[in-house]
Amino acid sequence: MYNPYDYYFKKAKTQWYKARSAFKLEEIQNKFHLFSKKTKTIIDVWCAPGSRLQYAVGNLQKLGIKDFQIIWFDIKSVEINLPWVKTYKQDITDREKIFWILKENKIWKVDLIQSDMAPNTIGIKDIDAMRSFNLLEQIMRIFKEILKPDGKFVIKVFMWPWFEEYVREMKKIFGARNIKIFKPQSSRAESKEIYVIKI
Repeated sequence: MYNPYDYYFKKAKTQWYKARSAFKLEEIQNKFHLFSKKTKTIIDVWCAPGSRLQYAVGNLQKLGIKDFQIIWFDIKSVEINLPWVKTYKQDITDREKIFWILKENKIWKVDLIQSDMAPNTIGIKDIDAMRSFNLLEQIMRIFKEILKPDGKFVIKVFMWPWFEEYVREMKKIFGARNIKIFKPQSSRAESKEIYVIKI
């Protein structure tokens, strides 16, 4: 049964995180070690309300990194007061504007991309699935351009019928050994979300 006030909801409140998604990223970090002392530039897509950013900043500070940059893109206006984080109301699929913003911040390539992006759904399964797939294809074209050769990413996807095809494409692009699939325990059991990770 769906319970909006479950264990991870309460845990987020006690640790001052804005949402449970911080714990999803924490589990992914513990298993795949996306953050390291080499992580200096991060792009985050659709992170509202900001708990993943809270975790990322805290984790990089623990690693002793003091000169990192995080650029957060969202289609909504969001303000968050965290060091080394800049937020932009910007559609990630607009390649020209994305590259202009990165250039303004003196970023040419990034070490890590974390994306929680998802399309607005209308309740018709086939249409929602195609929208989701098309959106992922659009953003992946940009991600391939801005990610360093040894860069990493974590992207939320949904278990639609095209999921296996998408994973095969990612393995073809980035190498089968580098692509991992993971569902954190902190994801709700009934959720179809899963994470595709490049290590």
